Amino acid sequence: MAVKKDNVTFRIDHGLKEILKTTAKEERRSFSNQINVALEEWAKIKDEMHPQFIRDIKESLASGKPEPVWKG
Repeated sequence: MAVKKDNVTFRIDHGLKEILKTTAKEERRSFSNQINVALEEWAKIKDEMHPQFIRDIKESLASGKPEPVWKG
């Protein structure tokens, strides 16, 4: 059975786009496929990278009290 695919339109920083295009070329993938691969990898590791940050966000969402986002 084929996996359902959706189209998504979004804006991306030019520098990040260039990195993804270069990586796609190096790995012999289409640009679209490279974005899919990058997002799949991020989705797999996001909870492992910053477990306390994820717990804090989930707590904040559950309590209904907004938390400032650290951008460092």
